[in-house]
Amino acid sequence: MNSNNKTRPVAPLAVLTLALAAFAGSASADQNKGFYVGGNIGQSHADVNAGAPGLNVDKRDTSYGIHGGYQFNQYFATELTVNYLGKAHLGDSQAKTMSYSLDAIGRLPVNDKFSLFGRLGVAQNERDFKGVANLDSQGNTGFKVGLGADYNLNKNWFVRTELTRYNNVPTATMFGNTIDTWNVGVNYRF
Repeated sequence: MNSNNKTRPVAPLAVLTLALAAFAGSASADQNKGFYVGGNIGQSHADVNAGAPGLNVDKRDTSYGIHGGYQFNQYFATELTVNYLGKAHLGDSQAKTMSYSLDAIGRLPVNDKFSLFGRLGVAQNERDFKGVANLDSQGNTGFKVGLGADYNLNKNWFVRTELTRYNNVPTATMFGNTIDTWNVGVNYRF
């Protein structure tokens, strides 16, 4: 019986220690929880097939966008995005592309400041054509994938860099169907 009396004070102390550790862990994990908004700018590269030798092709342009999201925990978030993916020029023809998407984001925190992430989303891609016979604009739904990194500047502000691929972009016979972007951005967490 005496041995039981000696272990009794240890059990509540162990439970209290575990409870405090769990609370401290959840407090640090939840400090990034909540809504955030941001913007980005970068470069796009359209998959364009010239179709004819000697035809002038310009596949690169500036891309930019805005997004809003919700961080559920340190590992998972969702985002709504609107992105201008630039113009692709092929001779006298051009295609200007916008994308609207809903994305799931998986994060891997490296430390308190830095995390890596991957994204998978569904995107509605709208392309306006100029100089293409019998074609004004088209829209297609496709998927979007990306890899990137976030860096927390402080409790509210963080910066991001990301490589993203948009698939199933509308096509005319001479335009490809993927666009890749590289962007940097600034975000504000509420």
